Amino acid sequence: MVVKRTIAQELDPIFKARSVAVIGASNTPPKWGYSIMERLVKGGFQGPVYPVNPKETSVMNLRSYPDVRSIPQRVDLAVFVIPAHLVPRAMEDAIASGIRGALVISAGFAESGDAGYKLQEQLTAIVRSSGIRMIGPNCNGMWSSDTSVSLSSPKPIKPGSVAFISQSGAFGGMLVSQAEEKGYGLSKFVSSGNQADLNEADYIAYLAQDPSTKVIVLYMEGVRDGRKFMEAAKNAVRHKPIIIYKPGSSAIGTRAVQSHTGSMMMPDSLFDSLCKQVGIIRAKETSHLFDMAEALANAPLPPVPGIGIISMTGGQCVVSSDTCAQLGLDVPEIDQTTQRYLAQNVLADHAPAPRNPIDIAGDFRTPLTFAEIAEAIAPLPSIGVLLISPPSQRSGAGAAASEEAARRIAAIPLKFGKPVLALGMSPTASPLAGSVAGIFQEAGIPRYQKPEDAARAAYALVQYASIKARISLR
Repeated sequence: MVVKRTIAQELDPIFKARSVAVIGASNTPPKWGYSIMERLVKGGFQGPVYPVNPKETSVMNLRSYPDVRSIPQRVDLAVFVIPAHLVPRAMEDAIASGIRGALVISAGFAESGDAGYKLQEQLTAIVRSSGIRMIGPNCNGMWSSDTSVSLSSPKPIKPGSVAFISQSGAFGGMLVSQAEEKGYGLSKFVSSGNQADLNEADYIAYLAQDPSTKVIVLYMEGVRDGRKFMEAAKNAVRHKPIIIYKPGSSAIGTRAVQSHTGSMMMPDSLFDSLCKQVGIIRAKETSHLFDMAEALANAPLPPVPGIGIISMTGGQCVVSSDTCAQLGLDVPEIDQTTQRYLAQNVLADHAPAPRNPIDIAGDFRTPLTFAEIAEAIAPLPSIGVLLISPPSQRSGAGAAASEEAARRIAAIPLKFGKPVLALGMSPTASPLAGSVAGIFQEAGIPRYQKPEDAARAAYALVQYASIKARISLR
């Protein structure tokens, strides 16, 4: 009797690999065999690395083996960086040696034409008959925070709680770099390539039960198995949000996708309907993916969809409100009692009427103004999310007021169960102990430099709250 393995049992040897063999390891830059070895050696991986190259006795000061069978220990993950036509035979040898997972960097498969397609079918048959699972081919590696196995970057990726699956390797790597520049971290990154074996549905199923992952993000050019994808996503969104950017909405984009990874495209209108039905959040631009994910990973879901905006400038109020409106978010006018209280007791005389958004109008007499406004509107039943400029950072005698204001604002998510998003604050601002940035970071308050980014993050929170509410009614 064959015992069916769980998706965790199938993919843990890849994402939690304790040892890695590199078939095609090289001492010669810029060959892929050199790059992959460099990533493992410099990327923080602590397990043994076994270079495989019959022409070398050592690679990067590590003993090289003529083939995988010669390695004295059983290997969890085998990485292939050899010409495509050599991969099937090398895969058979690796499987015979007892490898538990595979990642094929090599290109020249289905994306290259009929001959490559047949070669990919041959490779897939070998893998599936063995019971191991394979990433790729034609991919750019992966990263996992679980064991710091780095096959996509020569430097360690910042650990976080967002998993990112990309059908484009180099472009996916660029998006990872952009996320890191904004201070965001990842639990997993996979360049999925041609998806000859593992596809987006498999990754979603694995990540749905991965304790290191809170949010699943995908750059997806096509869907291999629509039914399988839909079922995996439907199950995952009950527990974790999924955010997707999918190109190919035009004929030109579709042609580019097919030549890139050999993916079959689904009409964009059909894909959009599928996302709405399942509960997937679509991003309109790739730059939005991680701004949305950061909020979903760290902030509570809003109990109601209304957005409250508190800003130090009128321009920021206008842009934030306008972006919210474009996204279909409500910025409700607050009640007259709260308006009178703020106008008479908190705001400067020259400040505009505090209807929402609330413009502090450059009044920096005390940082406590920001906290007093936030605490006045957070309890309102019409407000579910707060977009708020951070209290001004004072030094010397004013430092205590800055710290108090920051701590009062940072306490709102726990006190009222409503998310707070910092508006006009760099997510990479120095988080010194006791500083506004440090207090916000410690409390998990997402920080956004641009008001548009903060508004889109609020949109993601409102959307997923609606999705969760709809699921609970089923």
